[in-house]
Amino acid sequence: MKRTGFIFPVYGDKLPSATRILICVIFCITTAMLAECAVFQLPALIHKYEQRTYAGSDTGIEIERTSELVPLTEEETNSILVERSNKEILSEYLGTELEQEEDDTLVEKDGSFFRKIQRTVLSLDLDKPLYVDKIHLKVSGVDMTGSGFSVYAFLSGDQKGDAVYTAIDGRLNEAVANVSKKTDKLRIELMSREAPADNEIEFSLHNDFEPDICRIAWLFVFLVTLAAMLELRTSLEKSPHWCFAIICFMMGMLIIMGIGTNQVSYDEHVHAKAAYKLSFSTVIETTESAMQMSGNLLPLFHNPTERRIVEEYEQKNHDYSWADIAYQSRLPRTEDRVYYPLAAGFFLGRLLHMSFAGSVMLAKMGNLLCYIFICFFAIKWAKRYRELVMIVALLPGNLFLASSISYDMLVNACLLLAVVLMYNEFLEPDRKLEPLRMLIMLLSFVVGCLSKPVYIVMALMTLFYGKKKFHSRLQGIIFRFAVLAIAGLMIYNIFRPTPVSGSDYVLVSNISYAGDKRNVGSSVMGQIQYIFSQPLAYTMLLLGQMKDMLLDYLMRGKGFFQYGYTGAAPMAVTYIVLIAAFILAFTGPSGKRSEVDVSLKHKSLSAPIRILTVIMCFGVTCIIWTSMYISFTSVGADTIKGVQGRYFTPLLLPLFLVLSNEKRTGVLSVSNRNRLVLGLMSAVNMIMILVLIIYAMDV
Repeated sequence: MKRTGFIFPVYGDKLPSATRILICVIFCITTAMLAECAVFQLPALIHKYEQRTYAGSDTGIEIERTSELVPLTEEETNSILVERSNKEILSEYLGTELEQEEDDTLVEKDGSFFRKIQRTVLSLDLDKPLYVDKIHLKVSGVDMTGSGFSVYAFLSGDQKGDAVYTAIDGRLNEAVANVSKKTDKLRIELMSREAPADNEIEFSLHNDFEPDICRIAWLFVFLVTLAAMLELRTSLEKSPHWCFAIICFMMGMLIIMGIGTNQVSYDEHVHAKAAYKLSFSTVIETTESAMQMSGNLLPLFHNPTERRIVEEYEQKNHDYSWADIAYQSRLPRTEDRVYYPLAAGFFLGRLLHMSFAGSVMLAKMGNLLCYIFICFFAIKWAKRYRELVMIVALLPGNLFLASSISYDMLVNACLLLAVVLMYNEFLEPDRKLEPLRMLIMLLSFVVGCLSKPVYIVMALMTLFYGKKKFHSRLQGIIFRFAVLAIAGLMIYNIFRPTPVSGSDYVLVSNISYAGDKRNVGSSVMGQIQYIFSQPLAYTMLLLGQMKDMLLDYLMRGKGFFQYGYTGAAPMAVTYIVLIAAFILAFTGPSGKRSEVDVSLKHKSLSAPIRILTVIMCFGVTCIIWTSMYISFTSVGADTIKGVQGRYFTPLLLPLFLVLSNEKRTGVLSVSNRNRLVLGLMSAVNMIMILVLIIYAMDV
């Protein structure tokens, strides 16, 4: 009997492929649902009881009230200082008198800021121990903006125990805390700017049987991915791009489902505003929920119960009958066209009369599908280094941005495709550069750099193509002129925007006020003057900051693999992925080589191209740091603010290719190399999705 795989070891050749796939899918769905019920919903089945609701005025509830000052965090303090500084700049620019709004709850002492709060403590003794899964707190008649409550649940004779804290949104005046423990004593501490009356407080104890859809979906994707890694062999060897597309789509959908309308990505509100506007023609209808999304003001949820409350609130305020009406040109600026995938989702959601939450998810899905489409061809067209391309395409940061409201998806995907096409030509210096490949490569660089022009420096590597790459001398001249023209226009556009490109005209026409106003003291002109006046000091600062960030990610415990503001994976994950990438770069596959590999036998990047690649990566890195120093950091500061590790992901593939040497035959076959990459990157992303998204927002 023929062995065909791990799941169907015998008689597998008797079953059609479609039948085997159907059996696997049914098995995975059934197992995921049974695991959810048998493991995670067991407390609801064993400790079942009717929901209990209490009011603050009920007999048996003790209430204490105190007033105190709470120090603000560094982030909150900086936000206050930035707001004051921006008002001063605006007042100076407009020539008006400065008016500062007063906040009675804000106290400033010796340069530190404190918030005056009212603490209301409710204590309740239950008649018998109960397993409390969630506590739902409601407050009526009082503005709960900036409020929150902590829950202490413990059995008689125990200590006070650990607190479970939950913030309360002032527009909802209710929130839900996950307790998930057996208790007969409850202590609820409500922190608010205004103390509510006894009859304005109500809370409920829940232990309902509520299967978690996101957790079931996670278990299903985990089992399907595991089955694919064990069962597939031919597909992993000949069609890794298809395997990537399916796995990337499933994991991206988990991120989209789990996050919902929570705004946890980088500058997501800015991108949401631009994409939402682009989804209309000339007349823009902005609902209240869309306005709140554009202002980063949507309520957050932390569990499925809160999610239902938040989405009901959003849908109530997503009424086009009283939407704000505005107008725009039929011809969007070039910088806004990077939002087309997101805008298509918003448009389709409106066309299908979907809920606000559904439209947001559909917009993110448009981003994800576009990312998969571009990376699909990057992997397919890559020569001997497909595994390295898949590693970069499945980096947690790239996958997260592809599943969020962000233009960074196009930056990462298009630059990955452009780098693949560029280095394919370096691997075959004698092959003529065909016009179609040349056009796709340059177009990829252009689209990838529309929102972040500094990366266009990477395209200058193509100027070092040899004479043999071109059909004629004229073609070589035209190609190099096109590259220089594109790079020149994009760099020029940073300072003097063309009529069809990006940047802010108001900012440029008032250069004295140019600078990112999220930081006090930022000034583009002032910073440029400082750099030219202190070139040596700035060079030392630049090199020192670059060294510190590298050490942070490699030796000081900072996680490079992040899911926006949800958190990061441990540093050990960085080491594991880097080691796998280096092994794959240093060695080639064992066994028979594919047709692509045979055509490239004994061909690798030349030493000059490797040196030029290192110079290019170092130069782009310096430009990224300098751009953040000029636009984001206060003048003359001894640190550079705003630089994030995700800015350097487009440089990872070129660096891996510098280290590549497939003349050394490895121990893994092509299918096993692809299995290693897809399995490892899937495991990293699946664990991060479970811990940082599902457990944080949907449990």
